[in-house]
Amino acid sequence: MKKIILTSMAAAVALSTGARAQDCDPSAATAATAAGVIEIVQFRLAESVEREHFVAAAANTMLALCAMDGFIGRVLSEGEDGMWMDHVRWTNSEAAKTAMAGSMENEALTPFIMSIDPNSMVLSYHIPLVLK
Repeated sequence: MKKIILTSMAAAVALSTGARAQDCDPSAATAATAAGVIEIVQFRLAESVEREHFVAAAANTMLALCAMDGFIGRVLSEGEDGMWMDHVRWTNSEAAKTAMAGSMENEALTPFIMSIDPNSMVLSYHIPLVLK
């Protein structure tokens, strides 16, 4: 019987104008996601930020993210309404929250973080379900 991993990302991908999936180790991503936690960050870009610069800043975060304990991968998507969603997979809640707490001090993440309108940001954590 195949296991299907269901997350709230399915709706975001279906409605998005574009998605970017990046995994540190794609072969391990599915198994780890089933036991981990999903961090969902919804936001709009800061007023003066151009889309192309933001996408480049997001891509440039991958080296730093892959070096963080517990990071599995992410999908970044852009909605038709200009709302963005960063769907980040972690091995556990502690790893996700530790990374978030230290993100402002990580210079590799600064251009990405500074591109986000902080007043629009909504952060939530979810446990993925495996349907049998």
